[in-house]
Order: sequence, then C-alpha cells, then structure tokens
Amino acid sequence: MSFDVENFFYPGWAYKEMTNGSAMKVVDRRMEGSVEEEELIRALKVAFWCIQDEVFMRPTMGEVVKMLEGSMDINMPPMPQTVLELVEEGLDQVYRAMKREFNNFSSFTITSHLSTSNATCSYSTMSPR
Repeated sequence: MSFDVENFFYPGWAYKEMTNGSAMKVVDRRMEGSVEEEELIRALKVAFWCIQDEVFMRPTMGEVVKMLEGSMDINMPPMPQTVLELVEEGLDQVYRAMKREFNNFSSFTITSHLSTSNATCSYSTMSPR
C-alpha cells in the first residue's frame, strides 16, 4: 500500500504546489474566487517558516505579522526537515497507523468526577482521495 504525498500529507503537498508555481491548488474549494494568489503564497511561505524544525529558523510573532502584512520580504523557506523525511520515507506506515487508531475508536466520552462537566471526542476516518 503506497500513497502519494498529495493524497494524504498536506504540508508535503502544499510545499510541492507552492514551489511548482501552482499554489492555488491548495485553496479549499469553498474559498475559490475569494483568494488572491499573492496573499496565498505569502501565507504559505510564512507557514513553512513557522514549522521549521530548528527554532532559530522560525520567525518571531512580530516578524510573522510584518510578513503577513507585506511590510517585510519573505524568502522561500526550505522544506522543513521533518516534512522532507516523511515525504522521502513514504507515508504508508503513518497512514496505516492513523487509520488503525481511528477505526479502533469511533468516539469516546470522558467523565470527570471532580466537576459536573463531560467531554466527548469523536474521530473521523481518514481515507485517501
């Protein structure tokens, strides 16, 4: 069982589309027509700087604001090492593990005896496109 990055792992797929010049492919269909490509590319670059593995490579919140406002230039970020490793190693094991966990628990309830509140958590099954 093997899946392409774009079928399962959003960061790998989004980075690929951004660097291939087809960033608009990552826009949610419900937002089509209301997104400017320049703003999208800016947001994607900021996002990829923010998820760099090395803390010193990540921008401060002040820099993030300036980048998103367009008052600070944004260089093309490298693909984060963790994303690169997942893409290169293949995601089929990750996918199978997540699917197994999601299938084991469709939902569960946590009840606290210390207070009167209850919490319910539901999982959705993930499947490739």
